[in-house]
Amino acid sequence: MEPAQFPKGILPVLPVSNIDETADYYINSLHFKENFRQKNPEGKSTDSQLTFEGSTLMINLNPEKAPLEGGGVYLWVRLYDKNINEYYDTLVEAGVNVVDPIKDQFWGDRSFVIKDCNNFHIAFNQMISK
Repeated sequence: MEPAQFPKGILPVLPVSNIDETADYYINSLHFKENFRQKNPEGKSTDSQLTFEGSTLMINLNPEKAPLEGGGVYLWVRLYDKNINEYYDTLVEAGVNVVDPIKDQFWGDRSFVIKDCNNFHIAFNQMISK
């Protein structure tokens, strides 16, 4: 593996029951990029590493721990290079399940929350320019 595939800091890992379905959802629906998808000797996908806005996320095949309604996992994704309004509109048009519509927050961010294909809640936020 290339050094870029070993991110510094914290690497969140989401347990899922289907790597291919989940990775494809994140790539096609949420516009993440895939670093790699690992398969076991039988050819079944076991994990995938994805990146978005300079952050890295690992999804891991773990059907026993795959969440029910997100399993309490809640991720925040900070947007730096994307326009949050345009990104939100793109996701809505693609039919992504928005559970908390885009709005300005009292702490100075603009944010929205989606529920992914495994019922994880993922918040996307961006600092509001003053």
